[in-house]
Amino acid sequence: MYVVHRDSKSPIMRSTTSKHRQYGTLLAGMACLGLMFISGAWSHREATVIARHLTGVGHTEPPCLTDADCTGAGSVNRSNVCVEEVCRPRPLFPFNSVDLAGTLSAFICIVISSGGGLGGGGLLVPLYIIVLGFNSHDAIPLSKATIFGSAVASCLLNIRKKHPLDPQRQLIDYEVMVMMEPMTLAGTIIGVSMNKVCPEWIITMLLVALLSKTSHRMMQKGKTIWNQEAVKDRRRQETVLQQWTDVVRAAKMSPAVVACAKQWLAVTNQRRKKEDEADSRLSSTEVALSMANPIDDEDSDFDDDKVSDDEFLLKKAHLMSLNGVVIKPPQVAALEELHEYKRSIPWGDLSVLLVAWIGLFAYSILKGGHGAPSIIGLVCGSMAYWSLTMLAFPFFVSVTSYFGFKILHRHELMQSCGYAYVPGDIQWNRRTTLIYPSLCTVAGVAAGLLGIGGGMVKGPLLLEIGLHPQVASATSTAMILFTSSATTIQFIVLGMLPYDYAAWYGAVGFVGGIVGQLGLSYLIRRFRKTAFVLFVIAGVIGVSGSVMGVLGVRDILNHGFRGFRSLCYNV
Repeated sequence: MYVVHRDSKSPIMRSTTSKHRQYGTLLAGMACLGLMFISGAWSHREATVIARHLTGVGHTEPPCLTDADCTGAGSVNRSNVCVEEVCRPRPLFPFNSVDLAGTLSAFICIVISSGGGLGGGGLLVPLYIIVLGFNSHDAIPLSKATIFGSAVASCLLNIRKKHPLDPQRQLIDYEVMVMMEPMTLAGTIIGVSMNKVCPEWIITMLLVALLSKTSHRMMQKGKTIWNQEAVKDRRRQETVLQQWTDVVRAAKMSPAVVACAKQWLAVTNQRRKKEDEADSRLSSTEVALSMANPIDDEDSDFDDDKVSDDEFLLKKAHLMSLNGVVIKPPQVAALEELHEYKRSIPWGDLSVLLVAWIGLFAYSILKGGHGAPSIIGLVCGSMAYWSLTMLAFPFFVSVTSYFGFKILHRHELMQSCGYAYVPGDIQWNRRTTLIYPSLCTVAGVAAGLLGIGGGMVKGPLLLEIGLHPQVASATSTAMILFTSSATTIQFIVLGMLPYDYAAWYGAVGFVGGIVGQLGLSYLIRRFRKTAFVLFVIAGVIGVSGSVMGVLGVRDILNHGFRGFRSLCYNV
């Protein structure tokens, strides 16, 4: 049975269009809700700043009236000034040598991290604390702004890139991104709470163990891929060498080859001439017979036994093309639509991620975090606090479940239509739609517990489940953009991130992200080695683990082996 495809869209396209309309309505509503939410939060900004320095929530800076009151409140590298009656680090401009050192160091960190699809927070936070003299409450928001700038640059470049094994497809795996990100965020909720309860020495031990193991694992995987690609290069060189050897051999034997070719051509032309004469005599005989015994046109049209294969195919093609209207089997039409989906950016899928983004932003700004207070004054341990925390899990699970059913139906259709997967593609089924989000939940718990960026967990995880290194790097960067944008806006709305620092270091991250992506792409093209991505990931994770481990050991030496703390205990 065949389906006629005219100007109207197929049933799959019609359902997709209706879904896109629903997504548009949903997006418009969510956007209005988000703008109202941000406007309300912004109106509370001044009251929040005053409440912070009156109550001391989220900050340790002393109150002040003049800059002289902040003498000794800063660090060796950065003096404090009085801003809104609170001692804060001095403005970025005028620029000095410390700012120059911090800018160059941040640029180098971003260049190295962005190529591997990592945010670089494990390097930036210690850098801002040591070089710029910030405390952790100021270093964390500034690192998020830098990572956000880097993620924007990387995503702008990656959106234009194509899959290394299929030039018709997008480089970023949007299905993996939408499927795995919400449950990673759900896991961080548990991890952050565990981080506040566990003593520093346990976190340091787990941090060093996890990052060292991950770095070693990525290094080993990189070596394996490097060796595999080296074997392919050697085979390619052998093929080219063999072809050139054949060319040289043919050049040496060219006179004999030309003589043989001329003799063969003469014999062939003579044989064809005889065949043409025989065919002409036969055709004249057939014409005479046909005039004597005419054949019914209807029988000749539909008697497939009396026509050749070529004539049958021509008739079939004519029947399948009526006045420009192409008739295609349903599976062929569905397969073409699936290929078109893979070639374009799936805005319908990304709208699901936008819903999760709005939920993450609302949860973060209502609950507070990273030293930021709650805009509605939630008290840790209160009924409202636990209610909000428990509501976050059903929200992220619902988003993941909705998209899981959607992607499961899509891949069942792809497999029934004979869609050709490339190496590194995830074939989503009932098993993978349950296991991979569960692994992301565990990864989110580890990231929140150990205080590391999500990229250090997501990048290796995407590689472990089998994604192509370049696809894993691009997808991890897109996921980092998702989380860093929400936290950066949160810090700006709450007044915890000065505009000059956010703009400057965001621009540094943007330029560093471009240089890192272009530099790594050049290395991959120049040496044909995608293993560079894994080596970058292994190096950044290893250095970050070492630096954060040293800071943890220093804290243990200063404060000793402390026990477990209360969840709502402020240190």
